[in-house]
Amino acid sequence: MKDHLAKLSDKDRALLLKAPALVSLLAASTDGKIDKKEKADAIELSHMRTFTAPPSLQPYYKEVEKNFKSDLKELIQKYSPLDEPQQEALSKETQQAYDVLKQLNEGYRIDLSESLKSYARHVGNVHKNFLQFFVFPLKIDGLTDY
Repeated sequence: MKDHLAKLSDKDRALLLKAPALVSLLAASTDGKIDKKEKADAIELSHMRTFTAPPSLQPYYKEVEKNFKSDLKELIQKYSPLDEPQQEALSKETQQAYDVLKQLNEGYRIDLSESLKSYARHVGNVHKNFLQFFVFPLKIDGLTDY
């Protein structure tokens, strides 16, 4: 990871390491709050990514994991209540993290961008149930509401 993030300023590096917490909070707060299940799932995912992410990203996620809980807690405090103006501010900070990706080499940038999108989808879908994704993956009028 040091090779990929070495050319970043300290500020940009810190923002990029906070990106999983930012996308977690943004994805989880679409309903105006982040509940215990969403928070626990985001924390668990930060740990899982240390060994399930592509090999090139595993060092990044190991570094992210060190401060993920405290970063998420800090962001929740910073952006609470998660009303529309706060969500807009959170979106702007998240976009700033994505803008930092432009400074990285193309392959790493693409891998990390896709990984962060996957992270957001996972946290955002924490309340969707097994049946919705595996038994009824298609929209069926009157049976599925997504």
